[in-house]
Amino acid sequence: MVILKDRYGLSMFADLLNPIQTTALATPGLFRKAGPGPVRFTPVIALGLPTRNRGGWYPAAAGPDAAPKKRELWSYIYKNTPDDLRTGKNLPPPLDPGASTEFEPGEAPFGLWLSNDGLNDGGVFSQPALVARLNSRLAKQPYKAMIYPNRDKASGQRIPHSYIIGWEYSTNDDFQDVVCQLDNATLIAAPTAAKPLRSP
Repeated sequence: MVILKDRYGLSMFADLLNPIQTTALATPGLFRKAGPGPVRFTPVIALGLPTRNRGGWYPAAAGPDAAPKKRELWSYIYKNTPDDLRTGKNLPPPLDPGASTEFEPGEAPFGLWLSNDGLNDGGVFSQPALVARLNSRLAKQPYKAMIYPNRDKASGQRIPHSYIIGWEYSTNDDFQDVVCQLDNATLIAAPTAAKPLRSP
C-alpha cells in the first residue's frame, strides 16, 4: 500500500499492528474506547468500487456464534483520483447526507465493519473470524483490515489512540479500497497462548 509511506510515513509490514502470527482467524480486530468523548471512525481515502460504500461499528459478540449487531455510521458514492491524492482535493470523500463519523460504544469492546452495495455479501469486519463465518465469497481469504498506528509524518511521532486502517473488500489485497482513521480507541491485543509446562 503505497499510500502508507507517502501520506503517513508508515511501513506496510514493520508498522502493522495486527499481523497474522498463527492463523488469520486468531488475529485481533477489536478495540476499546480510550478516553472521554466519542470514538471517531472516518473514511479518509476512497479507492474501491464506485458503488455505495458503507461503514460502521458493532459491539463485540457475546459468543463465537452470535451475529454482530452492525450499526451503520456513514456511506458515500465516490472514488478518489490520483489527482485527489496529489493535491488533497476531495479528501476525505464526501459523505451522504445524515452520515456521522462519531459513536459511543461505552466501555465494552467493539469492532468495525465495511461493505459495498455492488457486492452481494456480508461485508468485511475488523475481526477476520467474522469474515470467514459470514462472508462466503471471502471465507478462504478473511483477513481484510490492516491496522496501523497513526503518526505525524513530519515528526514521526505517534498520535495517541489513533489508527489508520486499510480495508479490502475485493480479492486483490491491496488494502486500499477504503482507508479509514479511527480516533479515541485502543486496539485489544490477541491473547497470548500459554507456554506448555516442562516435564520435571
